[in-house]
Amino acid sequence: MQKELGPKGFIAVSVHLLTPIDKEEGLEKAKKKAESFLAKLEPSDMIHVWLDEPDDLWMKKFGINGYPARFVFNRSNKVAKMFPPEEEDAKAIETLVRGLVSGT
Repeated sequence: MQKELGPKGFIAVSVHLLTPIDKEEGLEKAKKKAESFLAKLEPSDMIHVWLDEPDDLWMKKFGINGYPARFVFNRSNKVAKMFPPEEEDAKAIETLVRGLVSGT
């Protein structure tokens, strides 16, 4: 979607939080695992961010209770919808994004 909708203002960002497993395995191993996963994704201009604050800080801040959570923001930088881990619906996310990008 980033390649297709980027010229229309869409920006995709992936955010990796430092999880308890990452802490146990060590930061370097965790980074390598994340990079390996990201390398398997379809090439895109997506921005990847690594947050090294404790995961409970971000879970509290964003009101999530697990991983992965997906957020879609509108052009005013407000959350249009948050998709919790149990609501993994790529089609719903794509439909919402396309509607926001087209202004409908």
